[in-house]
Amino acid sequence: MGLAGCADSPALDLLGGGAGLPPEGADQGLIRRATDEDKTWPNLASVPPRPTVFSKPAERQALMDRLRIERGEDVAAGADLDARAPVAPARQAPPSLPPMGTDVPPPVGAIQIPSAPPDLQQSGIQ
Repeated sequence: MGLAGCADSPALDLLGGGAGLPPEGADQGLIRRATDEDKTWPNLASVPPRPTVFSKPAERQALMDRLRIERGEDVAAGADLDARAPVAPARQAPPSLPPMGTDVPPPVGAIQIPSAPPDLQQSGIQ
């Protein structure tokens, strides 16, 4: 399990971990072997020089004015599209439900429970 992340390890190849991968010189398909190429790393200690070219306040104001005009055109185009869009029908209120029974059930003590089921032969049900 410790070698699972080491795709370039010869020990993993001995254990059969790289058996499904093409050899190093073969045509590279979708699966590429981990190689030592492109091992150039940027130097994170280096800092680029401070920029020397800045825009002038007039240029920045012209850019902001142009963006404001474009924003107004976009809002107007959106309002035009909204005006041409089909209007969805207004939602109707759901139909009102009929009122439920207003009679209050009798208390439990008022219910008469027979001691035996009714005689079916006397009632005419067969």
